[in-house]
Amino acid sequence: MAQRPSPVRRTVGRREGSSTAQHCSRCSARAVLAGTLALAVLAGAAPAGADRRIFGYTYPYMTLPEGGFEIEHYLDAYIERLDDPATVDDPATPEVENVEHDFEIAWRHQLEFEYGITDHWDFGLYNVFRQDYFGPFEYSGVKLRSRYRFAEQGDLFVDPAVYVEVGWFGDDLALEQRLIVAPVIGALELALNLKFEEEFGFGGEGTEFEFVFNPTLGVGYHVAEWFAFGVEYYGKLVVEGGEVEYFANYLGPTVSFAGRHFWVTLTFQPELNDSDGPAQFQARSLFAVVL
Repeated sequence: MAQRPSPVRRTVGRREGSSTAQHCSRCSARAVLAGTLALAVLAGAAPAGADRRIFGYTYPYMTLPEGGFEIEHYLDAYIERLDDPATVDDPATPEVENVEHDFEIAWRHQLEFEYGITDHWDFGLYNVFRQDYFGPFEYSGVKLRSRYRFAEQGDLFVDPAVYVEVGWFGDDLALEQRLIVAPVIGALELALNLKFEEEFGFGGEGTEFEFVFNPTLGVGYHVAEWFAFGVEYYGKLVVEGGEVEYFANYLGPTVSFAGRHFWVTLTFQPELNDSDGPAQFQARSLFAVVL
């Protein structure tokens, strides 16, 4: 299933140009901080839209209103910390700590066009791009998704909604089903997503099959209409060939800003357990323009 957007592979070693990568990482951090401060200044008093997301990976209950249109950009970073083998401590002198670290980052971009069919039902089209560490920026595939909520916010006890998606990545087909439970209690927003995914690979001899269970949970607080923060859990269980490949668990903070015609959400999560999963750290930014 080589055409799926792939995270950083867990390898050990220092790549040529790593100092440049570290410098770029510092520049990127400054740019993110400056952008965040600018968003805080520019954010208006009015919320950006009915389906604003304050969590990076967990969907809320609300959908776009009928006739509403939104453009969303997803930026995923899969970050791996590596030890330079040339500086690994000598076992004979454990008191000496001179290990140098480097970071590899793989990127995935998703550009979504979202439309509200009715007040309870919306539809989205994604174009997906990827860039591995020091690799080319390339087109990866396309996804179609739809989401339906059963009532107005607060009418039902847990505010349930359902989400389905199909994706095509060259030789790979991915099917997704998701249950969304996301009540809002005053300024407190809770969201639980139970995501199931079936992936079929047609690139080799025969058909490869992979099953993914991906639970996510977010707890957030709306300080004001334009600002919210919270904490989010992300789990990923992968089963291939009848065997568990890995079960990765991540947990980290999330912040969200909203203006009159946009919203942006930032999430950063370190891995809680040492698995063979996507990476040791993952981060996501969501930026939406509401038209």
